[in-house]
Amino acid sequence: MSTQNEAHGDEDWKDAGEPTARHLELALENIVECILDHGGYPAQGRRQFDLYDFLSENRDPSYAMEMYVAAMSSNTRAFETRIERERKTVEAMLIDHLEGSKWVEDLADEYAAEDE
Repeated sequence: MSTQNEAHGDEDWKDAGEPTARHLELALENIVECILDHGGYPAQGRRQFDLYDFLSENRDPSYAMEMYVAAMSSNTRAFETRIERERKTVEAMLIDHLEGSKWVEDLADEYAAEDE
């Protein structure tokens, strides 16, 4: 029987290198940012997650056409609010989809190992 956490004030003790909630939060933020900035994860090398495929499966194609029209417009400033709103929507979709994923856990493990 282990006495590791028995009434010693170390109830929050974690194994060395085990990620904390903050590591997981940072990992999720960084992966979502990478996907939005580079169209996939990881930014370089073989893609494990592709934004195009994700949006094709999870978003109405009319949104893509609307963004294409915005990109082709000579007055892109008129579309700034719409583009930002769509980006926030996709960001929320990615967070919901990726939270608790193996990619997030693996990156959080790397962050925890760096903190040792």
